[in-house]
Amino acid sequence: MFDVDTYLRHLDHRGSTAPTAENLRALHKRHMMTVPFDNSRNAAKGLAIWDDVDAGADVFFQALITERQGGICHELSGLFRALLLELGYDVTIVSAGVRGANDQFGPDLEHMLNLVRIDGEQWLVDVGFAGPSFTEPVRVSADVQTQNGFDYQVVPDGEHLVLRRRGVGADWQAVYRFTLRERHYAEWKAIVTGENDDPYWHWAGEMIAAGTVIYGHAYETGQLLLVGRRHLRAEDGVDHVRVLAKTADYEGAIDHILHPEVGVRS
Repeated sequence: MFDVDTYLRHLDHRGSTAPTAENLRALHKRHMMTVPFDNSRNAAKGLAIWDDVDAGADVFFQALITERQGGICHELSGLFRALLLELGYDVTIVSAGVRGANDQFGPDLEHMLNLVRIDGEQWLVDVGFAGPSFTEPVRVSADVQTQNGFDYQVVPDGEHLVLRRRGVGADWQAVYRFTLRERHYAEWKAIVTGENDDPYWHWAGEMIAAGTVIYGHAYETGQLLLVGRRHLRAEDGVDHVRVLAKTADYEGAIDHILHPEVGVRS
């Protein structure tokens, strides 16, 4: 069963839990450092990944905290949202379309994340995006915000807002686009039942069903990501990429990501 004290102990969060921006940053980072992204048990489901989108905090707590498994966007963000609500934060669900390799964005319901409002400011709160992404919340603003040597900002693009990321000496690159519209679980359930006939979902479903396995977690000064055999370490404003050809290296990287030792680099 969902339990706030057990959750906070898992995150090793020992400070204040008052609903402030400072505490939100601390909780967000600790979550990404201790609860990994892992789509291996969902990668072959295709659009059926949304079957349990409304399973509830107890189910996600059992899998991610009690059993110490990794999760995907709606599991990770759903569980974290439950914690924030218990702690008194103003949280709503929003969605995003992720930028693909062809620089086109996926459908708006491709990804689930949270929006938190504190003292008149809005923050993107996303512990369920493998990345490379932000490890602390990003304010919805064109102001440049720096984390681990990478710059982030949110800029308008027609009817959407776009989260952008820039490394040292690199150009801005979109991560995903979103709106501030509050979303509801029923919208994702409609994808599974076929009620959502958005033609873009034909493309997204094929991508999801392709079964690429992704693992990821953050550490104190950066983030690790394993997409197939492509290993990425994002730190000091640089994405360090290598391909793990040897099975032993690949399996070792998976083990390190799924059983993170906080603060230890890969």
